Amino acid sequence: MGAAMVELDCKLTGDGHVVVLHDHTLTRLWGVRKPVSGCDWSELSTIRRNGYRIPDLAETLATMPIPVMVDVPTVAIGEAALAVVEAARATDRCIFAGHVGALVRLHQASAQARIALTWDKRELPGGDLLAATKPEWLNPRWRLATTDLVERAHAAGMGVSVWTVDRTSDIRRVIAAGVDAVITNQTARAVAALQPRPGQPGPRRGRLWLDRFPWAKGGK
Repeated sequence: MGAAMVELDCKLTGDGHVVVLHDHTLTRLWGVRKPVSGCDWSELSTIRRNGYRIPDLAETLATMPIPVMVDVPTVAIGEAALAVVEAARATDRCIFAGHVGALVRLHQASAQARIALTWDKRELPGGDLLAATKPEWLNPRWRLATTDLVERAHAAGMGVSVWTVDRTSDIRRVIAAGVDAVITNQTARAVAALQPRPGQPGPRRGRLWLDRFPWAKGGK
């Protein structure tokens, strides 16, 4: 589809299995009125809808050899996801985002855990939080991505990824602000937005992205 990285959300089953799922419950997507945490993996793995099933993180990493941003909403899910990533020998190509407390804990647990510090403020994170997470990326909501914020993040040594941007005009705006990565549900729109418009130069592709994931240079 043209993406150079995949962002995914993780949840934990009742018996501690890490699955790839956005919602906390199975109702909206799977038609099962239960929370994910209320099911063991043996039950969850049998659920089917329109020919699809819920994957776990281990098999997802095994089938996707490209960089992966792993979003973890709690400390417990972060710790369990890190164990899966380490067992898969995928630490070098995974970046953790999500709950700030979970990201602090991940850095404490492993200096090799790569962090994209999810952020919802217009100013940069303070020095204590940066020291506690050592983020490679700042990961703010897309509406916060101004040229000033991006330049300050770059000056602090961080790449900038933004979430979740689906409208073409908004994708173009954050690219013009200088972000290095765009998280979107509309991959085709994002890829098209990266192409030159008639009579205009193409948008800059983030140098930090290429530096940190050199094997992704054949991406977008």
